[in-house]
Amino acid sequence: MNNRDRLIEQMIAHDIDRHELAAMLRVDRDTVDRWLLTRESSRWIEVPDMAIELLTYKIADRRHDRPDGQ
Repeated sequence: MNNRDRLIEQMIAHDIDRHELAAMLRVDRDTVDRWLLTRESSRWIEVPDMAIELLTYKIADRRHDRPDGQ
């Protein structure tokens, strides 16, 4: 599985939209849009490993802050 697929999987599993993802990772919304494009697109850019790692930490932290733990 590549980082784009991992990103999409996490967005779906945790109900994160593009705007929220950009805020969580402190990147422009356009960057998120370009990460989610297919490789065939001329505007596509690879999702960096650090974005996936940071998102993992942010999701865990967000779950920890919720009273129901989910």
